[in-house]
Amino acid sequence: MTVLEKNLAAIKLTQPDIAENLQHSRMGTAYKGITTAKTGEPIPLFASGQALQSLYNPAREAERAVTASVGFMLFCGLGNGARIKIFLTKYPHSFCAITESDYESFKQLLSLIDYTDLLSDNRVFLLPPCTDNSFESALTSAYLPAIHGTFGYHILRTWSEYYKTQTKDVPHHIEHALEKIKADFSVQVHFGKIWLRNIFLNLRLAGSTTPQYPQTDTTRTALILGAGPNLEKSLLPLKKHRQRYTLFCTDTAFPAVRAHGFTPEFFIALDPQHISYQHTIGAIPKETTGIFDLSAQTATARRFYENGNAFFFTAGGHPLIQAAALFSPFPPLTTSSGTVAVAAYHAAQALGYRHIECSGMDFAYTGGKAYTRGTYLSEQYAASAVRICPQEHSFVRLMFRTETYSEQTEIGITYHTALLDSYRAAFEAENHSTIRWHRGDFKQFPYAAFLKSFTQGLKHNERNNITSLLPALAWCQTHRKENFTDMELVSEFISGYTNT
Repeated sequence: MTVLEKNLAAIKLTQPDIAENLQHSRMGTAYKGITTAKTGEPIPLFASGQALQSLYNPAREAERAVTASVGFMLFCGLGNGARIKIFLTKYPHSFCAITESDYESFKQLLSLIDYTDLLSDNRVFLLPPCTDNSFESALTSAYLPAIHGTFGYHILRTWSEYYKTQTKDVPHHIEHALEKIKADFSVQVHFGKIWLRNIFLNLRLAGSTTPQYPQTDTTRTALILGAGPNLEKSLLPLKKHRQRYTLFCTDTAFPAVRAHGFTPEFFIALDPQHISYQHTIGAIPKETTGIFDLSAQTATARRFYENGNAFFFTAGGHPLIQAAALFSPFPPLTTSSGTVAVAAYHAAQALGYRHIECSGMDFAYTGGKAYTRGTYLSEQYAASAVRICPQEHSFVRLMFRTETYSEQTEIGITYHTALLDSYRAAFEAENHSTIRWHRGDFKQFPYAAFLKSFTQGLKHNERNNITSLLPALAWCQTHRKENFTDMELVSEFISGYTNT
């Protein structure tokens, strides 16, 4: 077996996608070969004859380079691997990732030096080349603050000089990825605990029911109903053409739609917070089928269950949900956009609807209004209004809780926020999904078997099980109780939610 074959075999065990890309890449020509340092270590030589590292004492050079104690280090430039080995020895509880300039050069390095000891270390991740379009997303997947803690990166100087053109934007790509990681982590810190609670309670409920594939008439047009101010305008003429449409109603819009006398065929909810339950305080028509992400507020799903309505759970992107869906299937549904409007649109597509229209998808405070009339918040604000603090004051506080910008329209001033703009962008970018639901996705969930398997995996520190708890671990990092480690606290929560 050649050196290259040994290295590729080691990579294939943990990262088969990287191994496959390397396997199908051409052999690079960036390196002339290797030479030996005075200390006996192999040193790659560029085609120009320049040594990639010190020819005198590369180990000492590596020691000086690795000074930062971080939980996760990104090494840009593999070199002979000395820096990375020193880092892992010096900080045995830390992790690292490695990126190269391109697959061809990486493949050539792997043909020159035996890196199998390094590549076999479960603390080491290989990322796509820093010039690859997938580099940033791969970094966001590899670096998990809830597990790894602090982040740092080190760029091999001679490597960056040789690949100056290709690598000049590497710091920018790293910072961009870190911004996304930071934003995701903030959301996890906020919702991590409630997601954990809802998922386990909803999985228990899923174990008590046998969902049925919904009856649909896909010759109709699916009409997605959001709670934006423009919803009301479309509800009035809808009465004349009701039979043309199948109504997919978001949770926030549900009270307003019901107040106009409509019975939606589908109700969809993603919100993990208790306010989602408030949207269903009134009577729920038996003809309405509930669609709930497994992380959605469990009290809302239970209302449908206790009312005798058809309902089912879907599998969004939460890692714990994905773990459950691998154990036994759920209908998949895209939830990464952050808005239920996109999820409702994708649900209609997943059920086979080809003609889809939308209403109430303002993604703005149209005419200075936050929602259409008849929503739960409208009723709440109206009930609590007094002369010195009318209903409008409450909506103003809601709309201007974050920075806004405005534009003059035919119906008055419309206000926008960065968050609402992001929802609009997500809807416009993701309004087409290739996901289709199949009858095999609709099964009674084996809750007891899953819970037994999952808890046993936690006892054995199985990586997949721990990874599925990342949002909860993020919450724990901020809210940890005294004398509890993050995992101990999460395990305590799980026991409480599952009565184990």
